[in-house]
This record gives sequence, C-alpha cells and structure tokens, in this order.
Amino acid sequence: GIERDSAVLMYGKNDDVQLLPASTVKVMTALVALDQWHPDEVLTVLAVNNQEQDMELVKGEQITVKNLLYGLLVSSANDAAMVFAQNYPGGVKAFVAAMNQKAKDLSLGGTHFANSTGLDSDEKGKLLADYSYTTALDLSRLAAVALKNEVIGQMVATQKITVADVSGKITHDLYNINALLGKVEGLKGLKTGWTQLAGECLVGYAERDGKGIISVVLGSQDRFGETAKLIDWAFSAHRWEVMAPSI
Repeated sequence: GIERDSAVLMYGKNDDVQLLPASTVKVMTALVALDQWHPDEVLTVLAVNNQEQDMELVKGEQITVKNLLYGLLVSSANDAAMVFAQNYPGGVKAFVAAMNQKAKDLSLGGTHFANSTGLDSDEKGKLLADYSYTTALDLSRLAAVALKNEVIGQMVATQKITVADVSGKITHDLYNINALLGKVEGLKGLKTGWTQLAGECLVGYAERDGKGIISVVLGSQDRFGETAKLIDWAFSAHRWEVMAPSI
C-alpha cells in the first residue's frame, strides 16, 4: 500500500512481480478517455459484443463520455471500455497504444496493456497471445494519478447509479462490485478486477482525517477481506509528521 500524496510505500510484498490485472486496467482506460474527450461529449456505440461484465449498451446508442465512465468505473463494464477504444482516433489499436504510452509517461515500467477491458483469455479459457500485465506498485502509482482527477474520484466512490443515453429512453442501472463501499470507514474506491486466470484483484482507496491510503491486492482469494485489513493496518500503524526544514 502507498500513501496517496507522497507515494511512500508503507508495505509491499511481491509488489514488483508482474501479474494479470483483470479489470483494474480500466483505471488507465478512464484516464486515456479523459485525455481525449470532455465528459459532456457524446459517443456512439458502434458495435456490441457481449463480453461478460457489461452495462448492456445498445448498438447505435448515443451516450455521454461521463455516463460511459460511470459504466466503466462503477459496474466495470467491458462494453463501455470497448466503446472508448472503437471511437478513439485510429481505433482500438491506437487506444491501446495510448494506454501504453501513458504507462511509459508515468514510469510504470512493469506494465503492459493489451486491451481496454482487462480480459485475458479466449473463449476456451486459454491465455491470450497478447495480454495485459502489471505490478502492484505500478497499479498503486496509477491509482494515485487517477485520484487527482475529480471525475474519476467521484465515480469510483459511487455505490449505485442509473445513467441514460442522450434521449433518456435507454437506461442503465449500475451497481458497484466493490463490496467494501459503505462498509469500511473512509473507503472511497477504487477498482475491482476478476478473471479466472487473474484471480481476485482490488485497488482500494480510503481517506481518514484527510490522509489517503491506496492498497493493491492481485491474485487474491479474498480481495475484500485482505484490503480491509491492509487499510486498517496502514492507518493504525503509521503516523503522519510534518517535517520542519533544517535551515
């Protein structure tokens, strides 16, 4: 886990091992989308392919970037992630290239993105030839950057919301997969992930007394239990001191 403002590592175990990130990659998907579009801009759903977790977008639907981001970050919608990639100048490949360029810009040296969703296997459950990987430390640094964006910060703390297309005729009920929201003191996000191959993943974020802690668990069998313990430990075992300049 790291401290939000200083990025000081409070506790790390195998934090530089490259692992499958599952849907935690959607934090980068959101950042690249916001680099390209204003939240009020409208995108068209070009194609719909059912990819497990989705917000049930309809082909031809016109929906704001903001509402797509809610789908992406609240209900971890794969279809929303694909709409961003398909609408990006140059299409899906260019979007993924932008994800990797941003990882490079942020010095996330142990990270590679293969797609905007975090899906890592084919229909038979076999690992894709090109798949995303990251490290817990890289993910925590990515989360710290994402939390500086107020739009993302608000969305990842949302437990449930209903969004609509621009006509208001198509609605999408979104429920956050993060079971710790409303249960752990000060918890405000951040992103879940799960695939058969990646196991349980969770980037956690909590604020208490104005201090913020980011936690990352990957390849877990109890992401919520482990995250709750990590966050409680981080706040109870550390004190924040203002260092006075020596001159």
